[in-house]
Amino acid sequence: MGSIYYLVPRLYGQAQMYSKKAIELHFWLATIGVVLYITAMWISGVTEGLMWRAMNDDGTLTYTFVEAVKATHPFYIIRMFGGMLYLSGMLIMLWNVLKTAAMGQHVRAKIPATLAHA
Repeated sequence: MGSIYYLVPRLYGQAQMYSKKAIELHFWLATIGVVLYITAMWISGVTEGLMWRAMNDDGTLTYTFVEAVKATHPFYIIRMFGGMLYLSGMLIMLWNVLKTAAMGQHVRAKIPATLAHA
């Protein structure tokens, strides 16, 4: 994403992106979204793994599959929220790129001459 923010203004003859505040908002939304997503999946995985390892004295599983799914459901909701934050950051980036491109100017680029093969 950083390379996009670096290259887009240069492609359209601008000194900088349309909105620096949008870049900052995108950064924080993406960061918080990723942290929520990763943390929720990590806790969910540990919880589910511990539930699958729990055994009764007779060797059967302590928890059923449905109980494991029910226990991890809240973490999948948190994961969805984190993903939505990340996606909203990407949509802000798209808006910023489109506004920067719309402000762009046509620039005649010099094409270097090619060497003729001898």
